[in-house]
Amino acid sequence: MKILSNNDHKFPNLPEKSMFHQKNKYGKFLYLVTIPEYFFQGGECVREAVRLSPKSKKKPFFLFVLPPLLIVSAVLVFPIIFVIFTSFTNRQLVFLGNLTFVGLRNYIWMFQDKLFWHTLRLQLIFIAIALPIELFLGFFLALLMNNEIKGFKLFRALLLLPVFVLPVLSGLTWRLMLQPEYGVLAYLFKNINFGPEAWLADNTYAFFAVIVQDVWRMTPFMFMLIYAGLSSMPSEYIEAAQIDGANFWKRVTNIIVPYLKPVLGTALLMRLIDALRIFSEVYVMTYGGPGNSTLLLSLYINRVGFDFGQLGQSSAIAVFLLVIALILSYFIVRGTLRGQFES
Repeated sequence: MKILSNNDHKFPNLPEKSMFHQKNKYGKFLYLVTIPEYFFQGGECVREAVRLSPKSKKKPFFLFVLPPLLIVSAVLVFPIIFVIFTSFTNRQLVFLGNLTFVGLRNYIWMFQDKLFWHTLRLQLIFIAIALPIELFLGFFLALLMNNEIKGFKLFRALLLLPVFVLPVLSGLTWRLMLQPEYGVLAYLFKNINFGPEAWLADNTYAFFAVIVQDVWRMTPFMFMLIYAGLSSMPSEYIEAAQIDGANFWKRVTNIIVPYLKPVLGTALLMRLIDALRIFSEVYVMTYGGPGNSTLLLSLYINRVGFDFGQLGQSSAIAVFLLVIALILSYFIVRGTLRGQFES
């Protein structure tokens, strides 16, 4: 807003300062002088002062921030503190009243449990295989769809459909498709002699089916984030590289990838957190079987807490999973920021 002064020939009666303080018996008040505070009366410009208290402006800010803080504390902070507290107790699902502090006993049991290390190994293998495939496919599809070709808009819309499918529905769909008697994929694989007759009954192929299901459902999510970042890149970068004679591979490695490093890091971080807590689709497809071959860490937490009734032990595993998520997230964010500063 334009601030007028005495130098303005249209309003000679304006004060030199547009903002000043005036003391009275009630303390210090702030007077703001702007254009709407002036009006003409009898051919003169009359000032209409607006009195504001500096302290009164702080109260609405706190009132606006307080409801989100309460919601975040109730939904996020309190459950984390409660799980950490429960991990140091012998709390059970059936006898909730018998609560005793046991110290590090649950963590000692966790590190001595062979099934825990088995589930942790499966979880890390799942992340190491699924996430790079989803990142590569999402990046490739984003490059492919970043061209104005007839029919690509419809294909982009259809490509995003799997990400909107509920995890439970996705797991149930793949279970029915791999059903050996009437499953569509089972019938196709049987005709081409690929894999066993019952995929979800085989240890190796069941784990492979879980990975394929996750890649099918979450690759569009990676594509959506990478495509949004690729669309925001100025076209002058690619045009300048083409003028300099850079081929497609050099344009991708030297221009597109460095530009998309923050987007790629964000997409990888979000998928990592989601992959660490994967539960519903695997629970519906295999329930961790056959023979614990698909028993990921989140399913093992559910089994210990609700099947065995040991809430203290399951809370200890959940805290360990939280620590893993924080460590991996730290390295991803650190690598992303370092690459961004170097570029």
